[in-house]
Amino acid sequence: MKRIIFHIDQNCYFASVEMISHPEYRNVPMAVVGDKEARHGIVLAKNELAKKFGVKTAEAIWQAKAKCPDLVLAPPHHDKYEFYSKKLRELYYGYTDRVEPFGLDECWLDMTDACNDFDDAARVADSIRQTVKERFKLTCSVGISFNKIFAKLGSDYKKPDATTVFTDTDWKDKVWPLPADDLLFVGRSTMSRLKKINVRTIGDLAHTDQDYLIRYLGKAGDVLWRYANGLDDSPVAVAGHKREIKSVGNSTTTATDMTSDAAVSRTLHMLSESVAERLRKHGLKGTVIQIEIRDRDLVRFEKQKILFEPTDNAGTIYKAARALFEESWDWSKGIRSIGVRCSKVIPADMGTQISIFTDEETRKKTSKLDKVIDDINRRYGKGVITSAAEAEMQKEHDHAAPISNDPFHPEDGL
Repeated sequence: MKRIIFHIDQNCYFASVEMISHPEYRNVPMAVVGDKEARHGIVLAKNELAKKFGVKTAEAIWQAKAKCPDLVLAPPHHDKYEFYSKKLRELYYGYTDRVEPFGLDECWLDMTDACNDFDDAARVADSIRQTVKERFKLTCSVGISFNKIFAKLGSDYKKPDATTVFTDTDWKDKVWPLPADDLLFVGRSTMSRLKKINVRTIGDLAHTDQDYLIRYLGKAGDVLWRYANGLDDSPVAVAGHKREIKSVGNSTTTATDMTSDAAVSRTLHMLSESVAERLRKHGLKGTVIQIEIRDRDLVRFEKQKILFEPTDNAGTIYKAARALFEESWDWSKGIRSIGVRCSKVIPADMGTQISIFTDEETRKKTSKLDKVIDDINRRYGKGVITSAAEAEMQKEHDHAAPISNDPFHPEDGL
């Protein structure tokens, strides 16, 4: 028997939660937005009325207001979003123990044992949507298919408050005509590359030679070809399952644009220490260092390098991040935000080849010191022991608007 997978996506989630406590928002175009003073002035979510004006998630507030001058702006309340997210998952657990969250507002459910066939699944999905509406005053869209990728595609296919089914017999007629970037993980950059080889629909992607796609896109080419051909067999995680950590990163948007090497150096130090501490907390080491920079015009730049050996040491991470920065940045514009990430992580206790370039005695002493500092901060509170760079950052913080941390691709790590 084919699997029956649901993907449930709450419609305009942040905005919908705000409308529960503020019914007056229901009849006006409104958006949940970041803090302009902390330089996070973007749209986090919008309601259906704002959507009709063309307001988009992640665009700047001024852009949204240009499209919709009467747009009502609301601050975010993450505690509320987490509260309702937990309550919704508790509802889903009543149907199956295989519930895999995908952010606060989305979940996959393996309903193979709960439904007889796809017609029965559609009836169950409609019942879930009605229960969500009555119990929480929220609406959701449900995609149903025989794999996770097409179920996700289904929940995006028809919104708001709808059920879409892609069965194992009709999916080609429905899925293949859709744009390739409707497929999960086909982002703007990948879609741009696909257009260069005249791949515009999911069907085009499915019919492209698999080996050619692998040569053209690398490993991602194989993954996307399999997705387009309905070959995703990834399981829905059992409740309580912890996702594998693939990377650890942190980024920050500073109170003012960074326009000097000293400011960048202090920020990279702070971020490197945060990433290193989290790697050690999870018993991991990273083998690839990546930096991400956004300038004052929000133009994004990324670069990465492979290390000689895996590390969880802040100094090593900082040196690699600093080298990447110096190789690449020309200071034509000030820097608005910067991030550091460690990827290709491995267990810290995994044996590795000792490098001839490493002073092993120094490395052991540094590792021991890191663990002592971690232990002290755990016992007496984070920040009891801080680096000179963090202290300098705190001094600047006390004389300026706050520096606020941003998530740096949380979907693929921490």
